[in-house]
Amino acid sequence: MEFITTRHDAARAQLGSDVVLADGWGVVAGVLPIDLDNDRAALPEQVEAQTRKVLANLERILAAAGLAKGAVAAVTVQLVDLPRLFERMNAGYTGFFAAGRLPARTCVGVTALPRGALVQMDFVLRAERR
Repeated sequence: MEFITTRHDAARAQLGSDVVLADGWGVVAGVLPIDLDNDRAALPEQVEAQTRKVLANLERILAAAGLAKGAVAAVTVQLVDLPRLFERMNAGYTGFFAAGRLPARTCVGVTALPRGALVQMDFVLRAERR
């Protein structure tokens, strides 16, 4: 297995890797709308902006592993207040993945997320390097 962290000095690096690759597959778990260079910086306020930040963080994590967003096979979205924020989260999510290459996706409602985030995502990858 390969364990990849984008910043070894970040607080999150003490708890887990940004991506783990094994046998042609990968997992990126618990991606929050944080600033990857300063994980203490304030989060974006709106769920649409938080969603875009999570996806931007994913791209950066994938790049560190030599992968692109086309490697994503499945997404699990954890969303605080699912009934109220689902459509707004979709507004930030739609268009990120290429039409015809949309990963499988599930959305679950949660009571709370770290740092007061409104959204967090997990990703399963087919880890074929570009």
